[in-house]
Amino acid sequence: WQGRRSHRAISGEAMKASDYLNEARAIIEDRGMDYGHPSDNMQRTARLWSAFLEMPITDYQVASCMALVKLARSMETGKVDNYIDGAAYMAIAGQLHTEENELYV
Repeated sequence: WQGRRSHRAISGEAMKASDYLNEARAIIEDRGMDYGHPSDNMQRTARLWSAFLEMPITDYQVASCMALVKLARSMETGKVDNYIDGAAYMAIAGQLHTEENELYV
C-alpha cells in the first residue's frame, strides 16, 4: 500500500527521522479516512486475539504487537515500509493507551 507516500519512501532513498514520522502521520490519516478511528479495528483485533489466546488483550497491546512485527521484519531487510509502519503503530498504541475520549488525529 503506497497511498500518499513520498517519492523518497517509495524509491528507498535515504530519509531523515522526521521523514519517517511524516510518512507515518500520512498513513495514519489515510487509514483513518478509510477505516475510521484506529481503536475500532484494534479493539476488534483485541477481541479476536483474546479469544484465541484465552487471555485479555487490549487495543493498545494489539498496536504494540503490530509494531513488534514490523521490528522483526526490519531485522531481515532495511525496507523503509517496516520503519514507517512501525512508527505509525507505536503512535497509535500511545494514543490508545493514553486517550480519554474519542478524538482522532
